Amino acid sequence: MISSNEKYYKNILHLDLNEQVAQTKIVGDVYEYIGGVSLAYKLLEEYYEDKPIIITSGPLAGYFPYISKSCFLTIEDNKFVEKYGGGTLAAKMNYAGLDGIVIVGEQKTPYIDLTVLPDEITLSTSEADKYKSDLIINEHGVYSLGYFSFGDFSDIKLNQITSLSLKIESSLSVDLKNIYEYENLYNSILDLYRELTVEPRNNPSCMGCPMGCDLSSLGEDDQNIAILPRSLISCGYASKIYKQIPTVFACLSTIGYDYTHSDLEKLPEIFSATRERIRGKMEEENK
Repeated sequence: MISSNEKYYKNILHLDLNEQVAQTKIVGDVYEYIGGVSLAYKLLEEYYEDKPIIITSGPLAGYFPYISKSCFLTIEDNKFVEKYGGGTLAAKMNYAGLDGIVIVGEQKTPYIDLTVLPDEITLSTSEADKYKSDLIINEHGVYSLGYFSFGDFSDIKLNQITSLSLKIESSLSVDLKNIYEYENLYNSILDLYRELTVEPRNNPSCMGCPMGCDLSSLGEDDQNIAILPRSLISCGYASKIYKQIPTVFACLSTIGYDYTHSDLEKLPEIFSATRERIRGKMEEENK
């Protein structure tokens, strides 16, 4: 079970490309950002001077359906680059106890391959199999398992990375507070598939999603979607389900988080304030 103190900090995987060093770090006083896009912008603010690439998961990924995306965030040409991709990454991050990934520096070798194991992180400079990697960043874009894209990167130059892959093999067990409540809630959300804006198909599905929709391989750009579902992170096609605060509150509660309704209600305001502070830093740099 998630302890009552764990909401007060987030665990991140910090990768320094200059030093070729990867380690886990704890970021404190960020509990109110919950995860996903809101946590991504907070981490971007925290590491702003390092010009980071930020990737975040949402707290429900791997535990509930239709909520399998990861958020990719960076700044290029004084503009936010905000993308979303599916696959296995978000759920695997949760199973490894990772809320976010922060990448800084500039890659010096043709390839970097990271593997997160239960008790260690290994780093190799060999080329990895992209079809077995939970995250791939290269000159063509950002992917999971070589199939699930994070959207169109044709006009974006990630010059600090040549080819980076990540595989996560760690696994955490979750001691659910009430297994029957969790199962009932899971099944009730599963039954809401008619509220999705995509149809079921036979394509590969994002981890934890049974839809296999026509758009499963495609990523999503920043869209006019409520902050709460983007902080969890649902795909855009399920935002109607995960913008309902009572539903989200129940989901978080069954897996051990003790967020309140008030925490969820004030999230958009906190997010907007964080984004504006970052904009202020960008404007200061351009004076």
